[in-house]
Amino acid sequence: MKTTVLAMLLLASCILAACTRSSPNIQLVQADSLIQKFPDSALHFLQGIQPKGLHLAADRAYYALLLTQVKDKNFIHQTEDSLIRIAVQYYDSTKNTAMQARAHYYLGCIWRNKDDHPEALKEFFKAITYSKRIFDNSLTGHIYNNIAYLYYLQRLNEQADSIYQITEKLAILEKDSILWADALSQRGMINIRKGRECYQKAEEKILHAFNISCNMNQRSMIAKTAYSLSLLYGRMNMGEKAVEFAKLNINNQDNSNALDKAYLVLGDAYYKISQYDSASIYLNKSLHSEDHYTKAGAYMRLADIAKKQGLLEKALEMERKYSSYLDSAQQKQQSAEIVTAEKNILIQRKQSEFKANLDQVYYYIAIGIVIFLTLFLALWKRHKKEVINFKRKEIEINKQTEELLQQKNEQINFLQKEIALHNYSQTEKQILEEELYTLKTERQALLKESYEHSEVYVKMKRIIQSYKKTDKSSEYFDEEDWRQLIAETDIRWNNITIRLATKYPLSQDEIHLCCLYLTDIPTSHFRYIMECSRDAIYKKTKKILEQKMKYTNKSMSLRDILEKLL
Repeated sequence: MKTTVLAMLLLASCILAACTRSSPNIQLVQADSLIQKFPDSALHFLQGIQPKGLHLAADRAYYALLLTQVKDKNFIHQTEDSLIRIAVQYYDSTKNTAMQARAHYYLGCIWRNKDDHPEALKEFFKAITYSKRIFDNSLTGHIYNNIAYLYYLQRLNEQADSIYQITEKLAILEKDSILWADALSQRGMINIRKGRECYQKAEEKILHAFNISCNMNQRSMIAKTAYSLSLLYGRMNMGEKAVEFAKLNINNQDNSNALDKAYLVLGDAYYKISQYDSASIYLNKSLHSEDHYTKAGAYMRLADIAKKQGLLEKALEMERKYSSYLDSAQQKQQSAEIVTAEKNILIQRKQSEFKANLDQVYYYIAIGIVIFLTLFLALWKRHKKEVINFKRKEIEINKQTEELLQQKNEQINFLQKEIALHNYSQTEKQILEEELYTLKTERQALLKESYEHSEVYVKMKRIIQSYKKTDKSSEYFDEEDWRQLIAETDIRWNNITIRLATKYPLSQDEIHLCCLYLTDIPTSHFRYIMECSRDAIYKKTKKILEQKMKYTNKSMSLRDILEKLL
């Protein structure tokens, strides 16, 4: 019974742990799934969620983002940024790149609604940085679309058109027909601004966008493209077509904020076909707009109508208002600020890239140092092992050589005694002497081998090789090395230096030179060991021969004389 109860308690704990939520609130996820296709339903759904009931910071941030996003989709004009900043601050602190992209994008949209285009631009560029990291082409396309629109509003037509082209490519890549239609329509509007020579291009692009919108049955985009076509046909003095598309714009308009411009373009279309009463009705409706360009456009047309109707005082009043609103609109122009903001953003981006590259350089330097040290340690250990093995082999070889030398010396001594003590026949003596000669030759070979494996001889070879390669050496012969050379020479040549010192008044330096002459090292290399010129070696040799040994026969070399003494 106890076991059953314990098992049930354990199962309950596991279920409780599994139910402890680490993923987003399920209601918020459902709302997120509705936003794209059913933004009005998503708004109603989110409004039914009580923010006070969201206890986790993650849920509050998600809710703030979704509510801002869904209001934007429903064309609700938002200028208050306190809500979206909850999302921005949270996602910036958690480094959630995907959500950072969305949060900064919608913060940019609010700055756009507040007509602070430089600040909007800053947020849009931040959002692009994050969206590119996660390869979200759809969001990147919409951000570019907004950036291009800001440039368009500030009449920076070339910059706007180049970015709309990027938006087009991303829209085609993502098969986002609505975004594609929007970019095409805006590019057509830019061509309208360029003048009559670009009207045909404008018509092609806007009609293409209009057809896409109709095929998708997307009312807001039908309204937008119809507005552009009405404006274009009005410029082309095709008044009937201008009226047709202006009405289509109003009939499909979901965004109440855009109705004022729709009334202006319809009023302008009626003006073009001389229906001044209808024109005046819609032009006056458009005066409710808060946009100064819209009001300026309406007053300009109303002034024209008043002139045609002979109402000069009214026309003058309309013209004054037209001038006033046009001045106000131009004063609000932020082109310079936009360009400055863009430059600052580029500078910041370059600085960030430089810092990132610098960090990367530091990283690679650190990795390089680690790899270098690892290789160095590995090679040093290998070298040390090789040196140890070499020295061990040298010791073994020297030991074997010494043992062989000892054996040869014992054999030589034995044979010498045998020859001296016993009366052998001439033939037997000759055999023993030949054997003795062979033993002496073998002993001399062993002595030579031992000599050439000595540390001092190996060091001489290293110094000479270094001079031959680089004309310098980090090693040199010190007093201890000379003493060692004399000792090795005496071992090999039966105490030759002692006999030389006894027979001739040679200096220590001259003894050193004689030791070098008894090696197989070329005379031209003596200067590397003795650290003097070849001429100095020649003079010392001549002095030993002529002054110390009293040899005047120039055919005899010091090497020849030393070999005679061996």
